[in-house]
Amino acid sequence: MRIVKRFEPLSVMKIAAVCYAGVGLLEGVLFSVIFSILPIVGPPQAKMPQFFGPLLGAFSILVFPILFAIIGGISAALGAVIYNLAARFVGGIQVEVE
Repeated sequence: MRIVKRFEPLSVMKIAAVCYAGVGLLEGVLFSVIFSILPIVGPPQAKMPQFFGPLLGAFSILVFPILFAIIGGISAALGAVIYNLAARFVGGIQVEVE
């Protein structure tokens, strides 16, 4: 049995930022499809111009990965710091490796 006593917050933050950026990209693509289809399927009396949906879609592909990376990285680093503090008192997580 091995015990994980500490996580380096910066390394956890980097990994989480990359992972969350990937999730943000997938969600950005999903929103892009939704925003591109919305003007076509929506009611004709809608006040939204035709170009606005694809513009929001492209914007979501660019912005979502960045926002997810920032928020996910900060949250993971904070989680690592909290884990490190808690591990001092309770001894860390026990992991069995071969």
